[in-house]
Amino acid sequence: MDPRFVFVGNRRFVLEQMLECGIQPSSIYVIAGTHLEKDFLSNKINGVNNYTLVNSKNELLSFLMKDSFDVLVSNGCPYILPVGDLPPARYVNIHPSLLPDLRGVDPVIGAILFERDSGATCHIMDEGIDTGAIISSVRIPFTNDLDVTTLYQLSFMAEKEVFIQAFDCNFAPKYKQQPGSNDIYYSRNPSDQEITFSESNDFLLQKIKAFNNRSQGCFFRVDGQLYRVYSAQRLNNSYLLKLLDKFPDCAVALSYENSIVFRKDGEILRFSDIENNDRIAISIGTILL
Repeated sequence: MDPRFVFVGNRRFVLEQMLECGIQPSSIYVIAGTHLEKDFLSNKINGVNNYTLVNSKNELLSFLMKDSFDVLVSNGCPYILPVGDLPPARYVNIHPSLLPDLRGVDPVIGAILFERDSGATCHIMDEGIDTGAIISSVRIPFTNDLDVTTLYQLSFMAEKEVFIQAFDCNFAPKYKQQPGSNDIYYSRNPSDQEITFSESNDFLLQKIKAFNNRSQGCFFRVDGQLYRVYSAQRLNNSYLLKLLDKFPDCAVALSYENSIVFRKDGEILRFSDIENNDRIAISIGTILL
């Protein structure tokens, strides 16, 4: 008799892979207000007739206690499930990092922010947070050309890969996690997105790459106004370098097309794709510090 699967999550990619593998989950629990709900509403997922919308942890636990299944696959579930108190089954989670590094809610952002390798891991769910024995994993090496929006897409593909590997070995764990001294846990704090201009240029640019998805952005304040920025780069044009010699550090030398150019710590930086709710442009000569 084939095992009975249920799926719990907030994104569609692993669910799609399950369907491609010929697995029709007996129950699909969709976290309300997520991309997965939107994808169902826009008919992006084929081969699924119904799903159950979940609005809280207690509601999900109530559903699971009444359900019958052999394997629960979690992908993007925001709740820590008390697996010891749930019906006997194999509980597996697919996490978008190379565990044990980058446990936590925002591992993809953390990988860009701290310049770390990432990937995806399928692991047994235990009473901890992303701590269970590893079934399969895929590495995505860090490279400077990645930003968070690109890495999210790569992570989704890696999650599908680790599900296939885990399915092929019947979700048998291969080894226990052995945390290293350099492994980190990362769940974002709103302060991580703030630019104070006291950061090194390298870290400032990396922060913007780590939060350049449209729902996030980094932010800074000038003259009582809040601005969000989604893209930044170094500039090296010799004429521009000469022009900025006339301006002090962190003074805006050019302001155009939702962009500003300024000198900081001996380098020329451009912030582009800047947003302000009142559409107030930043004036030339404004000091950003």
